[in-house]
Amino acid sequence: MARNVRSEDVILSPKANYLLLTVLLVALPARPARALLNLDGTRNQVFVFGNVTFAYNSNIFSNASSPGDYTATTEVGVDLKRRAGIIAVNITAKIDYQRFDRYTSESSVDPSFYLELNKTSGRTTGAFTVNFFRESRSDSAVNLRTSSWNIPLGLSIKYPINDKFYVTSATGYLERRYVDNAALANYTDYSESVDLFYVYTSKLDLVSGYRIRISHTSIGPDTYDHWFNVGAIGVLFGKLNGSVRLGYQVRDVNGGGSFGDFNGVAALNWVVTRKFTLSGQFSRDYTTIATGSSVDTTTVGLRANYVFTRKFDVDGGVSYGRNNFLQGTLQHRQDEFYAWDVSARYKFNEHLRLAASYNYLHNYSTISLSDFERHGFSLDIASRF
Repeated sequence: MARNVRSEDVILSPKANYLLLTVLLVALPARPARALLNLDGTRNQVFVFGNVTFAYNSNIFSNASSPGDYTATTEVGVDLKRRAGIIAVNITAKIDYQRFDRYTSESSVDPSFYLELNKTSGRTTGAFTVNFFRESRSDSAVNLRTSSWNIPLGLSIKYPINDKFYVTSATGYLERRYVDNAALANYTDYSESVDLFYVYTSKLDLVSGYRIRISHTSIGPDTYDHWFNVGAIGVLFGKLNGSVRLGYQVRDVNGGGSFGDFNGVAALNWVVTRKFTLSGQFSRDYTTIATGSSVDTTTVGLRANYVFTRKFDVDGGVSYGRNNFLQGTLQHRQDEFYAWDVSARYKFNEHLRLAASYNYLHNYSTISLSDFERHGFSLDIASRF
C-alpha cells in the first residue's frame, strides 16, 4: 500500500526501545471523539474504529525490476482507556487485511495488540508497554517484501532528585521473527539507557546520557552498541521547540571488528503562524537489517502543515537518507534516497475523516538491483466512535 515515505521504508531499522525524544506531530485541531461506551463517566471508555484504504504502489518489492499493483486495505479495532486509580491503562487491539489486485499471494492479515500501564502521579512515575503485531512490508535493504511477527516491550521510569535534577531509565526489548523466509535473520534486541536531566529554565531541560544496546540475529554476529550523548529538550529558541541529542557511538561486532562515529537524533517544531507549522527530523544510528548486517543510517527530513479550517488541512514533506553497509554479504554497498510526499485531510465530523496522499521515492545504489524508483497514491476513509 502506498504511503508517506519514512526512513524505515529504505532500511528496516530496529524499533527503538529507548525514547530519545518526543516526536512532534501535527494533528487536526478538533474535539476528541465521544466514546462509544462510557462505563462509568469518563474513567472507563471504549472506542471502536475502522478505515478503508485504496492505494497504488508502482514498486511493491523495492527493487529495480519490481512491478506495481493496486491494493485495498481494511482495518478494524477497539481502544480501551481506563482512568481509575494511580495506574492509567490504554489498550488497543486491531487487525488489518490488505489485498493485492494482481499479486494476490502478497495479500496479508496483520493483527496488532498494544497495552500501556502509565503512572503519572507520585514521586516516581513511569510506564510499561507491551506490543505484539505482525508487519507486512517491502524492505529495500533486501529488495523484497517481508512478513514478520514483532514483540516490543518497554519500561520507562522517572525519578526527581531535587528541584533542578531528575534521572530517567528506559529498558527495552524487541523480538522479530520472519515468516516463510528462512534466509532472513530473526532478530532480538535488548537496550538500557540512563539519563540525567538538569532543569535549565521552566521551558528547557538539558540532558546527558548513556545507552547500551545488545543485538542478536539468527544468521549474523552479535553487536554491542554504546552511545554517550548530550542534548536539550523543550523550547530551544523563540518559537522553535523540540529535542536534540548528539554524541559518540561505538558498535562492536562479535568477531567482526568495531565502528565508531558521531551520531545523533533531533525532532524540531516551529509554529510559524497559528495555521502554519514546520517540523524537521534528523537521525543517525547503527542499525541491523534482515540479513544480519550492520548499516550506518542517516536520515533528514522537513515537513510543513497548513490548516485551512477546523475540518481541512494539507501537509507535505521532503527527505534524504544515506545507508552505508558496513559488514556481511552486502559490505561496501551504499544507498542514497530522495523522497517527497503531499497529503490532504478533511474531517466531516468527529466520527468520519477522508484523506488522500501521493508519495515519490528514488533510491540510488551501488547495487543495480537496489537502484529503483517508486511512487504511489492512496485514498483513506476512517471512522471512530
